Amino acid sequence: MRETRLLLGACGALAFLACASVPKPTDQVAQSEGAMRSARELGAEQVPPAALELQLAKEELGKAGQLMKDDKNEEATQWANRARADAELAIALTRQHQANADARSAEEQLRAVQDNRTQ
Repeated sequence: MRETRLLLGACGALAFLACASVPKPTDQVAQSEGAMRSARELGAEQVPPAALELQLAKEELGKAGQLMKDDKNEEATQWANRARADAELAIALTRQHQANADARSAEEQLRAVQDNRTQ
């Protein structure tokens, strides 16, 4: 009986330590920062929906940083992952905006060519 108690106590202590020792999400933060940098380089700040997502990512990354300082690494990981997702959405929205602009330009060129043929 005593051995069982010791074993259960040891397991409980290990489980507690495992939960308490979540590593800082430095990789997730770096990935988020990289995605935000990519979004900016693509011009996300000039595309209103993308700029909003980029701003959200910035705020979420700030929240992750604060949680890391407070040793709340599990929560920090979640916020860093959200920041990366929003930065990646900003990238996608920017690319969509650019693709739409390219398509409009191609349509205008096609119309111009068609108009020249009919004249």
